[in-house]
Amino acid sequence: MYSATDPPKRSNGGLTYGSSSSGSGGLGSTWAISLSGGYDVPTGNLGTTYKAAPTFSFSVLRNYGNFTFNTTIGYVSYKPKTDTFYFYGNDPTQGYSQYGNFSALQIYVGGAYNIHLTDNAKLYLGLNLGTYYNFTSVTTNDAMGDITTTNLDEAQSYIAPKIGADFMLNDNISLGLEAKYNIMLSSDSGSGDAFDSGYTTTVNQSFSGNVNLTYHF
Repeated sequence: MYSATDPPKRSNGGLTYGSSSSGSGGLGSTWAISLSGGYDVPTGNLGTTYKAAPTFSFSVLRNYGNFTFNTTIGYVSYKPKTDTFYFYGNDPTQGYSQYGNFSALQIYVGGAYNIHLTDNAKLYLGLNLGTYYNFTSVTTNDAMGDITTTNLDEAQSYIAPKIGADFMLNDNISLGLEAKYNIMLSSDSGSGDAFDSGYTTTVNQSFSGNVNLTYHF
């Protein structure tokens, strides 16, 4: 029975995963789309050469029970910390290298387990898996004055543990914060000569913090 002094409480279907029967996905599931912007800080070998950079992504989300699954496309482009790296001191006559931006097109899927905080807030823990398509260039001037530009294109496997929180602003829109530790891996079979010991692995790493604006439907 309705009471003016004690009105019935309503759960927000955007965050009470699986509890709403109005979701268009069936079985109480809901869908969402999300825009994300943040900052990505390269670490390890990647951080030695490149500076932190803005990062952007677009995701399609499906909430099912206590889980959220995402399909995401993103982009980041790091600028080199120094335009020119000299082979010896600061003497350009001894040769130098110039690095272009290190750009990555990110395509991945992921999943997260949602921890219910209130009707309008959640905490989540999860993992992303996918591929980074990296593009960069290096121009080298040796001590003899020969200039060579090499364009480098590489696909790397991607894995990233993530943690975040999401807060509903109204019935359909939520604002979230997310942190990820990004690990990118690729292997090379080596030169194939008699002294080659096998595969070598390239590992790039970064840490990113993002703000997510999500529309739930």
